[in-house]
Amino acid sequence: MTTPSPALTHYAREHRDPRNIALHCWGVPMVWMGLAWILAERMNPMPWALLLSGSLLQALGHVYEGRRPTQGVAGWLMAPWFVGLQALHGLGLSRSRWQALEQQAGPRRMRDLAL
Repeated sequence: MTTPSPALTHYAREHRDPRNIALHCWGVPMVWMGLAWILAERMNPMPWALLLSGSLLQALGHVYEGRRPTQGVAGWLMAPWFVGLQALHGLGLSRSRWQALEQQAGPRRMRDLAL
């Protein structure tokens, strides 16, 4: 079994609510596509909408999680790695990495928003 990096494990520990994870699986690619599009076409307003929408999805996910978003470069770099591993797992690939990360990050839990 492959041991995940400490940074990825830390990121996974802060993202345990399934609703947050699902919103990140949509929001993170939207943000990165928006950034790439902005670099390619500065005058087009569409990538800004994509970037903003993806950021709002992630912010909503953190409401479910009950935690502030991960700050700094590490969070920006770990997010696509985490989402990519989610996608590989969904395709039935990289199972040993996925299992190791889930084991180290701890159980997933849905936070009760009524509290």
